[in-house]
Amino acid sequence: MGRGAVGFGLGELDWGDSRQERAAAAGFLLRVLDLALSRHRWEELPYVPSRAEEHLRTYRTMVQDFDPETTQIGTGVLPGPQEAARASCVRHRVLSALPFWEACVFCTAED
Repeated sequence: MGRGAVGFGLGELDWGDSRQERAAAAGFLLRVLDLALSRHRWEELPYVPSRAEEHLRTYRTMVQDFDPETTQIGTGVLPGPQEAARASCVRHRVLSALPFWEACVFCTAED
């Protein structure tokens, strides 16, 4: 497990029940990826993400081409909105594997 959410398929995300909800969820994720591609807050990283832009562009294409209506949705692997507070490190503002781990990867690295 690396720094971030790894090892999941797009079909495991909660895309919503209606066509409008799925379009809104896809739009949100694409806006997040566009923000990351604009290098938003990259100056806070303690390293230079040399291949991040390439990976973000690939992931954005995957999200854009993904059709949740033709995929089995909702395996319950990732936290839903009601569990987001338990799965996010407030201090570092990253998705973590809480409650499965003691703390986020950055919190535990500081010990």
